[in-house]
Amino acid sequence: MAEFRVRVSTGEAFGAGTWDKMSVIIVGTEGETPPLPLDHFGKEFMAGAEEDFEVTCPQDVGQVLLLRVHKTPRALLRPFWPLASDAWFCRWFQLTPPRGAPLRFPCYQWLEDKGSLVLREGTAKISWEDHHPTLQQQRQEELQARRETYSWKTYIPGWPHCLNEETIKNLDVNIKYSLAKNITFYLRGGSMLADLKLKGLLDRKGLWKSLEEMRSVFNSQKTPAVEYVFEHWQEDAFFAYQFLNGLNPVLIRRCRHLPKNFPVTDAMVAPALGPGTSLQAELEKGSLFLVDHGILSGIRTNVINGRPQFSAAPMTLLYQRPGCGPLLPLAIQLSQTPGPDSPIFLPSDDKWDWLLAKTWVRNAEFSIHEALTHLLQVHLVTEVFTLATLRQLPHCHPLFKSTGLGIEGFSELIQRYMEQLNYSVLCLPEDIRARGVEDIPGYYYRDDGMQIWGVPSSLGTREALIQYITMVIFTCSAKHSAVGTGQFDFSAWMPNLPPTMQLPPPTSKGQASPEGFIATLPPVNATCDVIVALWVLSKEPGDRQPLGTYPDEHFTEAAPCWSIAAFQSRLAQISRDIQERNQDLELPYTYLDPPIIENSVSI
Repeated sequence: MAEFRVRVSTGEAFGAGTWDKMSVIIVGTEGETPPLPLDHFGKEFMAGAEEDFEVTCPQDVGQVLLLRVHKTPRALLRPFWPLASDAWFCRWFQLTPPRGAPLRFPCYQWLEDKGSLVLREGTAKISWEDHHPTLQQQRQEELQARRETYSWKTYIPGWPHCLNEETIKNLDVNIKYSLAKNITFYLRGGSMLADLKLKGLLDRKGLWKSLEEMRSVFNSQKTPAVEYVFEHWQEDAFFAYQFLNGLNPVLIRRCRHLPKNFPVTDAMVAPALGPGTSLQAELEKGSLFLVDHGILSGIRTNVINGRPQFSAAPMTLLYQRPGCGPLLPLAIQLSQTPGPDSPIFLPSDDKWDWLLAKTWVRNAEFSIHEALTHLLQVHLVTEVFTLATLRQLPHCHPLFKSTGLGIEGFSELIQRYMEQLNYSVLCLPEDIRARGVEDIPGYYYRDDGMQIWGVPSSLGTREALIQYITMVIFTCSAKHSAVGTGQFDFSAWMPNLPPTMQLPPPTSKGQASPEGFIATLPPVNATCDVIVALWVLSKEPGDRQPLGTYPDEHFTEAAPCWSIAAFQSRLAQISRDIQERNQDLELPYTYLDPPIIENSVSI
């Protein structure tokens, strides 16, 4: 006979408690107990409760290895109350043996209907540390079950592999949205859709009457950043600023040699460069930068309201003025093929010619951002990381505890980019070096991102493994915040980031006009559809868990707890530094402030 004390903690979420019956089987080196009921009078497992039970084992099971938890619906209650058999969210079990220290068994999982769980003591272990055959067998059984639950699928050829949606109907409840998050998500989108419907805009397929009409529509969703974009969207300095700190701050690179298909001349840029210098001199000094959207060349476009849409593959040359002056655009070519039908647009051109050229670049930014930087890099690729983790690492593993174009055009774009995507692009320090932008001033995405990265390439060394894990964490948390949180801020004023273009790119100068500019922009209904989507995708729908916040206490050892505390302290200091810097900025850069960053992709 052996007496054990069992302490059980139930989660605080809505619906976490249950009326159902629980029992445990204690598995040890010398055998296992029969099911031991955890039973008090009334409802034991209430949300937020921690309760103690005394259980008696008929025999000594030796050193405790596992805890098997069983949940059984209360049959007597079911005919009278269907909810009597309900889900239960367990935070942890604590088992105190007759002799020795208490053992903590982290759970943090939902258990539904008649179900069971196998829990291990909270010490993280890799495979060679499992010496006992029972633990080795449990590890293999868990991985086999995971591989059956989370199966791979090729959604579209050329895309990253993804979760087979056939398993979604039986998907593990522990990786679904919470009820609160689902409700908030749909209410937020639904309220804005209803507002636009009442204004008669959601189904209006024609052109906007004017820029002023666009502005009046979205007054109810204004933010300081949206207001700033409206005030400055036509300015060259803000146009260039967005390559550094806008939604897509990952394309700009230092230009040492002009591409052969971008024949910019000294005469073209002399007014912007000023006297006493030349293109070659500035190239050698490293003060010129290039943004090339060539991957869009020849991409298929969508049909909206029965009208074919258009795309461009522009090249943009930028100049960093000496003395830390603002980054400014020097020249824009809207195709990858120079010639009489592809003029190079300049700041000295007619106002509407230059504004239209910049707007085509912003449309290219929208396509690249949404298809590649956002959808591919921080959603589809991170789904690969997640599925690989779920399929290959058991719950006790240390890594498991840290945690304009239509669909055809998007698909083609992703397929093209996957052919050239490499590991270094996903590693911020290497990407910054490869693009030669280590010292360009005012690049807050780089500055804040490098602070959060904070880590000194096969995975043959511990250092290489650390870099790989850091890349995954950074991509799923900080990078997702940088390229996702500001979507509404930069897109609400649609001319700053138009999702599609209804007329082809200009083939000559001197033809642009205010009326032609409006006619090129998306129609009313397409504008509304995209902005509603970006409004929803920019706002975290409840259940926030900022970077470094770990309410699920999976670690029981002292060392990782110290590491977590040190990480949280460092993030707090980074946040203080960012907020102090932002006080002096006309447009604060907040997207990599740690309290804004979610622990992982959550929307």
